[in-house]
Amino acid sequence: MRQSKDDYYRTALELLADGGVGALTMANLCSRLGVTTGSFYAHFAGIREFHTAFLEQWAEGRVYQLREQVDSTPEPLERIDLLRRIAVSVNHEAESAIRGWARTNPVVAEFQRRVDRVREEVLVQAFLDIGIDKKEARVLARIGITILVGTQQIEEKVDRKRLDALLSEYQRWLGFRRHDPGSPGRGSSTSP
Repeated sequence: MRQSKDDYYRTALELLADGGVGALTMANLCSRLGVTTGSFYAHFAGIREFHTAFLEQWAEGRVYQLREQVDSTPEPLERIDLLRRIAVSVNHEAESAIRGWARTNPVVAEFQRRVDRVREEVLVQAFLDIGIDKKEARVLARIGITILVGTQQIEEKVDRKRLDALLSEYQRWLGFRRHDPGSPGRGSSTSP
């Protein structure tokens, strides 16, 4: 069975999540996919080119998904709640491995910064849209991103329930409320 480039990219995320950057080798990719190195070379010139293509696909995928989902949610408080759900659902183990890789590789670092920059910009815009001034919106967005990144760095396997609780508490501190008919006032909501 012929594997697509997307199969290689998906497998790369799995390898990163399972074993970190050291596991992201041509041999491991081919073994997990059940293909020969010839199959790999039919798609990529070598492992370095694969790394670059994978990172480009990962970064663009994260950015596209985030912008597409946010753009389809016009109400600012709902958008903030959506951002929390997105933050909880990402492949944290793979992202943690990418962050570790970024500390030793400037190319990887640039891809990681691109993703984080867009995450922060989207959160800033959501805060601006609910009337928070620009300076405060930037500070609050940075705090939200720091909760996400900090959790990825201190937990080997991110506990999604705990991360959701942290981001929900962040929302509560900020006083953002979701329109929840069962709660007094307007129930809780926000996140990176």
